Amino acid sequence: MTKPNSRILELTIISGESLTLAANRRIKKNTYVIIKTESTNNQISNMDTENGPYPIWGQKFNVNMPMHATFFTLEVRCKNSYGDHAVGSVKVPVSDFTRWYFPVDYLHFLSYRLRDRYGERNGIINLSVKVKSSDEGVGVGGGSMGCSSAATGWKYGEGRMGQGVAQGVVVGVPYRH
Repeated sequence: MTKPNSRILELTIISGESLTLAANRRIKKNTYVIIKTESTNNQISNMDTENGPYPIWGQKFNVNMPMHATFFTLEVRCKNSYGDHAVGSVKVPVSDFTRWYFPVDYLHFLSYRLRDRYGERNGIINLSVKVKSSDEGVGVGGGSMGCSSAATGWKYGEGRMGQGVAQGVVVGVPYRH
């Protein structure tokens, strides 16, 4: 169940590409991801022990995100005989999957460049994000996703183009040519 001012994200950490440690040393094994939101409840993926610099996690998480949150952070880490090391991190903007009109439960596949603590490129992380529907029918924007003339009190055909009439609601739906 979602909190009143939050949304549930179904986040799948799919894989990583070209992960390295300092001085361009390839990672051999034991990589994992930490998902950080504004809350103190960080979530940690399983450790990939076989695929070296191209880890495959394929793990799903349900992340509770506050409605006012503008990003969440993914941090890739590696354990080796010298300890636990940060490989790279990325701040994923929430606007990448909520900015435009998308139906509830729309699946977004995203890839982001990881940066190490010095800001240098350090691999890529692949993920998918789905904004889950809630029991109250609240969608991505925090309100109802549909619009009908009965709900708005607007009758189609009342206004004419170019006459400065500002009535009704404009809904844009993306399409491909």
